[in-house]
Amino acid sequence: MDLHKQLIEAVEKRFGKKISYQRDCKTLSEKVFEHTHEYISPATLRRLFGFLKTNSKPTRVTLDILARYCGYSHWQDFVENQIKASVTSKTNIPELWSLITTNTMEVNHHSIRSIQIKSGIPFEKTVRRTYLESLLNHFVSSNYTALAIVAPGGYGKSTFIAHWYLNYPKVKKQQIIPIIISASKLENYAFSELNIDEWLWSQIGINAFSIPNLKDELKKLPGTIVFIIDALDEVTLTGIKLERTLKGIHELAKEFSESANTKLIITSRYATWKSLQGYLINPEVWLNIDQSNFNSDNANIPPLSYDEMQAVLDNTVNEGKKERLLIFELPALLRQTISYPFYLQLFISSYGKANYQTLSDPLNIINEFIKQKVFDSIYPEEKADILNAIAKEWLENSGAINKQQLKKLYPINLKTAGNYFDAYHDLLSFGIISEEKVYTDSLGYSTLVSISNNNILTSLVAQKLIKEYGLSEKLITATKNLFSQNEIYPKLIGYIFSIGFNERKAAFLVDLFQLFLPNYIPELINTLTLCFKRDESLFKELLPHLLRNREAERELLLINPDLNGTSSTYRKILEQVQPSSPYYNDSKVAMDYCNLMGLEISHINNSNEWHNNFIMAEQNSARIAGMWFCLNIFFSTGSKTELMVKKALEFYKSINSASAKLEFRESVLPLVFIDKRFFPLQDILIEPLNLSAHQKALDSIIYEFTDLTKNRNPFTPEKHHQLMQNYSQLNPSRNHFAIVLGELARSISYFYESNLNDAHTCIRNSIELCGISGYRLQEMVLMKILGQTLIRLGETNHGKSFISYAETLSEKSGVKVYSEYFVYGS
Repeated sequence: MDLHKQLIEAVEKRFGKKISYQRDCKTLSEKVFEHTHEYISPATLRRLFGFLKTNSKPTRVTLDILARYCGYSHWQDFVENQIKASVTSKTNIPELWSLITTNTMEVNHHSIRSIQIKSGIPFEKTVRRTYLESLLNHFVSSNYTALAIVAPGGYGKSTFIAHWYLNYPKVKKQQIIPIIISASKLENYAFSELNIDEWLWSQIGINAFSIPNLKDELKKLPGTIVFIIDALDEVTLTGIKLERTLKGIHELAKEFSESANTKLIITSRYATWKSLQGYLINPEVWLNIDQSNFNSDNANIPPLSYDEMQAVLDNTVNEGKKERLLIFELPALLRQTISYPFYLQLFISSYGKANYQTLSDPLNIINEFIKQKVFDSIYPEEKADILNAIAKEWLENSGAINKQQLKKLYPINLKTAGNYFDAYHDLLSFGIISEEKVYTDSLGYSTLVSISNNNILTSLVAQKLIKEYGLSEKLITATKNLFSQNEIYPKLIGYIFSIGFNERKAAFLVDLFQLFLPNYIPELINTLTLCFKRDESLFKELLPHLLRNREAERELLLINPDLNGTSSTYRKILEQVQPSSPYYNDSKVAMDYCNLMGLEISHINNSNEWHNNFIMAEQNSARIAGMWFCLNIFFSTGSKTELMVKKALEFYKSINSASAKLEFRESVLPLVFIDKRFFPLQDILIEPLNLSAHQKALDSIIYEFTDLTKNRNPFTPEKHHQLMQNYSQLNPSRNHFAIVLGELARSISYFYESNLNDAHTCIRNSIELCGISGYRLQEMVLMKILGQTLIRLGETNHGKSFISYAETLSEKSGVKVYSEYFVYGS
C-alpha cells in the first residue's frame, strides 16, 4: 500500500483537480495556507508532485499539514484511516458489522471518558435519567431517523447520553451501536472536500468509496448504528464554513431516512439549534423538535425530577450520613432552581461550608452561577459589559435592547475586534442571553437581545440598583418609581429584601416593610419565611415590626401560614401575637394545633377554651375552625366524637368560599388518613376546588391516594412523574403534608409491584419530611406502619428499630398506636 501516493490522490481530490502544472503548486500552496493557516512552499510541493527531482522523502511536517488539509488530524490519522478502509473494502456483511463494532469501541471510549472528566460532580455520583433514556429507546425503535436534544449548557445532555450508552442492554448485546463523536471534529469536515456521509464514516475507519452500494449493504446489517454528534454548540465555525456544516447535518438526516439501520442524534444549546433549524430540509424525520416540546429554559428535555435530585443528593452530600438532606425540605423556589443540573452542581459544591445557610436562598445560587459563568470565566469584563448594558436598558426602558444598539456599544459582531464577539456568543450559547427577531413598520426586521432567565435578570438589576443607591430609603423609592408597573417588581422586592437580610440591615428592612406592606404581602411572605429560617435572631428582631401591620399578621397567621414549620417558624410567630391583637384567640387555637401535631400533649390548653374560641374561629377563619375541630375530635371519645365529626361536616357544607373550604381541608388533612375517627371527613376532600394551581395539585394528590388505596392499581411511570409534578404546584409554605401523602401513595404503589427498594425510599421520604415539619404525630404512625411492613417482608431488625422509635414517641406523649391507626389514650 503506497500511502504517500494515496495522500497525493486525496490532496488532488480536495484541491478539485489533478496537479498537472508547476503553477498548480503555487495555487495549492495558497489553498493549503487558506484552509489550515500552515505554510508549505511551492518548491516543496513541486518536489512532492515530481516536478523537481529529489532523493529525499517528504518530511513529517509536510505530511501532517497535507493530511490536515484533507480533513484528518495529522499524518498518522490519515495512515490509520487508510489501513482500516482497505480492510473494509474486502469484508462481507458480518465482517463489516464486526469492523464497525471494533472500530467504534475506541472512539466511544475516548468520547465517554471526555464526558466523564467534564462532569461537574464525579460521574459515578450523577443520576441515570430513566425518563430521558426511555426517549432514546423509543427513538431507536421508531421510524424517525433524527433526534435533537436541546438544552442550555449544564443541563446534563452529554451526561445522560453517556449513561444511556453504558446501561442500554441493546448496546451491550451489540444490537445497537452508538458512535459518539464530538461536534468539534466537524471543523475538519468543513475544511475538507468530502461529502458529509463520507466524512462521518471515515471517523470509524470506514472508506465509503470502497463500498459502492453502501446504502444497500447497511440494510443487511444485523443491528442499528446511531451516530451521536455531541455538543454542536462547541463548533466555532462562521460564515460559509458554518453554513456548509449545518446543511451537512440535515443532509445526513435526509440520507439516513432513505437508507436503513442508521440514525442521527445531535445535542445542542438552543441558539445553535435555531441556526441549524434554519436549514431544515425534511422536519418530518426529526423527533422532538416541535416548539411545544420546549420549556421556559429553552430545552426540549425536562429538568431534573425530585427523585433524580434526591438520588444525586444521596450520592453526594448525604453519603455516609445518618441524617439526609431531603429535597422536599428545601424551599420550593430553591427546588425549582436546582432542578437545572448546573445549579444543583453549584449547590452541592457549596454544601457543608460555612455559607450553607445562605444556600437556602435561590438568589445566592443564581449569584454563584453568574460568578462562575461570567466573572470567573473567560472574557469576564466583556461579558459583564454586555450584561450590564442589557440590564441598564431594563432600568431605563423596562425592555430588551436592540442588537444594533448593542453593536454600537461593543463590537459583538466582529470576530477580529477584541473578545466581545466570543464573549457575546458564549453568553448566547450558554443560554444566559437570548435573541428574538421582531418586525416593525418603521424599522423592518430587527433583533432584540435580552437576559433569558428572569432570575438572572432580576439579580443583575437588584445588584445594579444597590450599587447605585445602597441599601437605603433612596433604593426603595427608586425601585418603586422605576419598576412598580413591571412584571419583575414583586420578585425584585424579594431579592432586595433577601440581600438586605443577608447583610443584616434591620433598619433598612423595617423601612421596606413600611413601603411594601400591605400591598405586596403575598409576594413577600414566602421570601420572609425563607429568610426567617436562616437567621433566628434577626427574625426575632424584625417580627414585632412585621406583626404591627394587621394585614401582614393576618397573612402570616391565617391566610398563608408556614404550616411546614409547626415546630419552628409558625410556632415562633404564634408566640409573638399580643393579647391586643384581634387574632389572639385564633393564635391560641393554632398553638394547640401545633402542639398536637408535634406530640407536645402536655402543653395543650383546656378544651373549654377551644369551645369558647369556636365562635371567633367560625366568624374569622375556616382554617382555625378546622384546627379547632381537629383538637375536639382528637380528645373526645364515644358518642361525643361522632357528634363533633358530624358538626365538622355540617360546618364545611356551610362554607361558601372555595378558598375558605381549602383552608378548612388543609387543617384536617393531616389527621384524616391516619386516625380512624376522622375517616368520615374524607367526604369533604372529594369536592374539586379548582381556583388555583395549589388547589388543583392538592386535589390530584388526594384523589390518587384514595383511588390507589381503594382499587389497588399500581401507578404507571407517567403517573409517578405527574404526581411529583404536582408537588411543584403546591404552595411552598404549606406543601409538606401533601407531599407526605403523595410519597406515601407512591410507596404503596411500589409495594404492590414488589419494588421494595423504591417503596422504602418513598416512605422514608414521608417520615423524614414529617420530622422536618414538626409532624411528630404522623411520623410516629408512619414509623409503626413501616416497621410492621418490614417485619412482614423479613427485614426484622430494621422493622423492630422503627417500631421501637414509634413506641418511644408514644410513651413520651401518651398517644397510643394500634396497627395502622392510632387512638388517644391517657
